[in-house]
Formats: sequence, C-alpha cells, structure tokens
Amino acid sequence: MRSRTPVYQLQYLLLMVCVLGSLQPPCQAQSSTADSVAWYGELDTGVRSFRFFIHPSPDPAGAEWQLLSLDEGAVEFTLDSFRNDGSTLALELKKTNASYLGNLNAARDEATGQWKQNGASLNLRLRQVNERPADNPAEVWTGELTVLFQKLPLQFRLYRDAEGNELLRMDSLAQKAGGFLAVRNVTDNRWSLQVPQISGKFEGELSADGKSVSGQWTQGGPQLDLTLTRSELAPSPRPANRPQTPKPPLPYEVSEVGFESLDAGVRLAGTLTIPRTAAPAAGFPAAILISGSGPQDRDETLFEHRPFAVIADALTRSGIAVLRFDDRGTGQSTGNFAAADSRNFRQDVLGALRFLQGHSRLNSRAIGLIGHSEGGLIGTLTSAGSKDVAFLVLLAGTGVSGADILLSQGELIARAEGITDEKLLRDQRRQQEVLIRTVLQHPADATVEILRTTALQELAEQMPADPDARKAFEAQLDGGLKTLHAVWFRFFLTYDPADDLKRVTCPVLALNGARDTQVDPRLNLPAIRSSLAAGGNQRVSVEELPGLNHLFQTCRTGGVSEYEQIDETISPLVLQRLTEWISSTVSGGMSR
Repeated sequence: MRSRTPVYQLQYLLLMVCVLGSLQPPCQAQSSTADSVAWYGELDTGVRSFRFFIHPSPDPAGAEWQLLSLDEGAVEFTLDSFRNDGSTLALELKKTNASYLGNLNAARDEATGQWKQNGASLNLRLRQVNERPADNPAEVWTGELTVLFQKLPLQFRLYRDAEGNELLRMDSLAQKAGGFLAVRNVTDNRWSLQVPQISGKFEGELSADGKSVSGQWTQGGPQLDLTLTRSELAPSPRPANRPQTPKPPLPYEVSEVGFESLDAGVRLAGTLTIPRTAAPAAGFPAAILISGSGPQDRDETLFEHRPFAVIADALTRSGIAVLRFDDRGTGQSTGNFAAADSRNFRQDVLGALRFLQGHSRLNSRAIGLIGHSEGGLIGTLTSAGSKDVAFLVLLAGTGVSGADILLSQGELIARAEGITDEKLLRDQRRQQEVLIRTVLQHPADATVEILRTTALQELAEQMPADPDARKAFEAQLDGGLKTLHAVWFRFFLTYDPADDLKRVTCPVLALNGARDTQVDPRLNLPAIRSSLAAGGNQRVSVEELPGLNHLFQTCRTGGVSEYEQIDETISPLVLQRLTEWISSTVSGGMSR
C-alpha cells in the first residue's frame, strides 16, 4: 500500500503536482562539461514552472541524453531519443508520455516549439548553454511546517524584472515539488502569500529588523504556525544513491513488450527480461511482478528506488524470466486507472499470464506471480482456483480485510514516527473507524454531503466550537470521505482474502518485514498461514524477516519517512530467498 493508502485520513499535506510525474528513473546527478553542448528552458504551465537542463551523458562511450528537472528535486531522466538535425530539435521521454519538437533559429542556438504530455501542449523555448544556468533570485525566504510527525521545509523565491515587477515561486523541498506560482501582497508590515495550485495561504507579520515573517499557513485544514526567514537559496538536493539499480550492459535480454488485458480496451506496456543462457527443454520459468496500490510504473518507482527492476535483475540472472508492466492508465499503458479496483487489475494480470503462456521460449507450466502489498492481494485473486499459476509470492501481502489494514497501519505508522500522545492516537483511530463505517453504510452513489452528515453525528464530541475550526474540520472530513468512497477503496475496505487464499493450491511464499508499519506482519502472516492451511495447501512458507520495512529495506524504525533516506532498495537477503525458493519450486515439479 503506497500512494493510495491514507496514513491519516484527516490530515492535509502539501499537494505534489508534477509535470514529469512520479515515474522517476534512477537519479544520477551529472552536469555537462564547459565545452559540451547543452540546452536549458523553463516550461510555464500557468500555475507552476519547470526548469529543464538537457545535456549529453558524461559517459564518453554513451550516446544518451539526459533531462534534469530542477523543480522536481533535481531528478534526472534518461531520454529515449534526442535529435538535432540542424533545423529542428526533438526529444522523447516515453515513461512519462512526454515529447518535444521545436524549430531552430538561424544561429541554431535556440529552439521554439511545443512540449506535449498526456494530451496537453505547452510552449517551450530551449536555448543552447555550456553549463547549467545559475538561479539568482532577488530574495529567498524559507520556513518549516510541522504536520504531525512530518516536517515540511518550504522555500519562496522572489524575482524582479527590470520594471520592478515581482515573480514569486514556492518550493516544497522535502517533497521535491517546486516552481509553484505564488502571489505576495504587502500592507505595511502584514504579508499575504497565496499559492493557488495547492490552495495554500500564508498570513504573517514582518519583524522589526525585516529578517523574518511570523504567521499561519492554511491549506484547506487547520492553521499551522510558520515563520519565514530571509536566507540563502537552498542547495540542490543530494543526488539519491541507489546502488542496486541495474545498469547496462546487462547479461540478459531486455525487450519492450505490449499485451492486452482481459478487460476490453486496456493494453499494457512492459519489459520482459529473459536469460541469455541455454533454455531448459521446456523453456524458462517466468514470474509476473504485480505492483502495490496507486498508479505505478513497471519498476514500482518510489523515491528513485526501482524495486521491481532490482527484483527482475536478480531473478533473470538466476535463470528466471520476468515480466513487469506499467499499471493501466500509467506510463505507456492505456486504460482508466481511477475507475478500476483490484478485480480489474486481476484482469490485467491474467492478460500478462496469457501473453507469457504464448511465448515460445518460456515454460507455460512454470509461470508464477510475485505481488507486493496490494499486488499480493491481486495475486491471491488471480491464483484462487487457477491451474495456470505455478507459484505465488506475497511480498507484504494482506491476509485480512482492508478496513483492518487501515486501522492497523494508522497507529503503527504514527508510533514509528515518534507519536506518543495516546489521546491523539485514540482520536485518530476513532475518526478512521467512523469514516470507514460511514462509507460502508451508504451506497456507492451517495453524495459527500450525505456521508459528512452521518460522520458528523458520530464525531460530535470532536467537533471544534470555533466556527473557522469547525469549517476546517468538515473540510478534512470531506477529504477523507472522498478518498474512502472512491471505487478502489470501496472494494478494498470490504475484501477479505481469506476465502480466496483457501482456494490457492499452488506453492506459496509469504514474506513480511518485521518492521513493516503498513502491512503488520503480526496481523497478516498468521491469517495468511491459517487460510492456506484451511484450504489444504501444504506447500507454503510464511516468513517474518527481522529488521525490514514495507519495502523490504533494512531500516531502523519502519516509518514511511525512512524510505527515501535509505540507499538500499531491497535487502539482498530477500533477493536471495526469492531466487532460491522459486528455483527450487519450479525444478521440483508443480503438479496442479
């Protein structure tokens, strides 16, 4: 459970709206040398700007070009193509459905054209540079919001043109989301800052020495104290270190593939890796990787970690072919993600299974599923009663209902992040219980207004007396109810995998990190073991792995705030266990 699972249903954090999106390849911070040709431009979306630095790979042997997105945490994207034919400049970034085509001027040092992405077309001018241009705002103001256990540093960059007109941009540094258009109004010592794209507002008073502004930040929820201090421009983020991300040359075949879901009108795009070694007589065994909740790319990219790429690399090096694919409506896959639930995603996996069964180099009777988090749930749905699934691996898979998962993770995540206030924890659980119960008591076509009325009746004791605070409380309720009332969540809340686990007859490996705060091993592993046993499946291994979190990283607390800070993408012990268990399972026969 990742981007879609609410940690705190009644808390609003800063919104992240990215042009290039969260489909981030590994960030390898590089800069062009002084004598190389590079390009720079600023994409203005009206509410947010993106500074792009496009440069050739520093590897002399490589012909790749890279795009550095300075307002998305200085993440670096490897372009699929870059072409300069003397009259036009063109590039393509398939993972984010982005492309650019511009006409070069007579001097061939400036291109004017269109940036196209997901149906939108925006003007973009790129100019030739020898190095990344320096950012020189007239003023920089920084401060830090505290939202429960999370600290969110903010930065406001103020620019002035020759006529003295102001241009203000806001950056959420920890979230690696910047370039938001902001507007400042000053009356005497009173400041008012508006950030329309995220519905953010700051009201404060300038100090006597002019070095700080103290006030409150609001964003559809309660007021939060914020002090902005005149400061220097924040340094560029430290490049993420992801040493496990596979890098070419790779000792196996890598193919871009496409296949149809069993749901009509959905075509999935993915990557198939096949060993270069001699195939067994029956063909290579294969695994299909199934991602967790929220729209994921084929690598299940998160904080520049690419766990599915790492898993595919380890398995393929060990003689097991692997298919990983973009979720429907994500990356290069078609379909409507928002209108789907786990049962639809099962149809996508069945399409993947059918595709691999028809591959001439694969053993059609040795194809299994590896699902992470919600992907484990989807794997269970797909495997139940199936004679086509050779094995099932549940990586932090669920064994209880979604409602139980949410209630469990709410407290575990809070405690892992240092929350010890028992009243706060009780109130948070009470709110979750009420929201879940309210959604399930009403039909799918119930309005948020109806849901809110029901929820407020149960939460009357928590209702603030102050009118403004009451309004903010109701807005928070609406946000939580809208989330839980969505198509995916309504299924997730009520689905209990127990009955389907009883119908799984293939070998099963269930792994859970002991410090997983999103899918509690103490709640889920016993339930998985019990359900499989009740169905008579004796080819089962259920293991709790010490010191690992929800992503199977070696961690300290298991808190979600650690995910980005840890260099390790996935524990080598997990990779070893996966390869050994699958190899043993497929070589030992799989009578079904």
